[in-house]
Amino acid sequence: MLAADLYIDRLELARYLTPAEAAAAGAADASDLAVRLRGGELTLAHLPGLSPVKRYALSLALRAREVLPAVQSLELPRPAPGELYEINEPGPEAPVLVTGNSEFTLTVMTGLLALTVSPFFLLLVDCRGDTVDMAMVYRSFTPQRLDQGLEAHGLARRVSHRELIIPGIVAPLKEELAHYTGWHIRPGPICAAELPLFLGEAWQPPPGEG
Repeated sequence: MLAADLYIDRLELARYLTPAEAAAAGAADASDLAVRLRGGELTLAHLPGLSPVKRYALSLALRAREVLPAVQSLELPRPAPGELYEINEPGPEAPVLVTGNSEFTLTVMTGLLALTVSPFFLLLVDCRGDTVDMAMVYRSFTPQRLDQGLEAHGLARRVSHRELIIPGIVAPLKEELAHYTGWHIRPGPICAAELPLFLGEAWQPPPGEG
């Protein structure tokens, strides 16, 4: 199986590490700490001051190749239904994650979301089954299709906020998506395994983790 690129090499640890954490671990700065953590020279044991939430999120990022489900590279689109998935019984304040409707994208996202007890809405935009990177190439992830998904599932009536978190690869469309839909668009990370760090306290570990 030719594995799909899950952009693990684009995972940005340094942006979530502080100068104090770097100093505590004997690293020069956050970038040096990130390199040494990824290389195995340092471990999370060298960072005893981390909160349980951040420790868990960092552990997931450092184990990204184990954590993210392995999926094959697609030659043809594999569309999943453009549905709204409810993760952990979300209420009106739950974050709304947006992605494309590739079957394999859904596999990766639901696999990752199984590692938290936090509530989320996951909206799959109908982009003909293209993965998000291919949807940018083929221009199948559009403001119109995002708006159709929002309307079809009545998200404006279901949440008390107006913020959507989109994949980092779709960030170039941020202004266009916001203008067309009227929602605030917040670009997330490019690699899904970075999402727990990106969300911070909004990504709570299961009992016994962290």
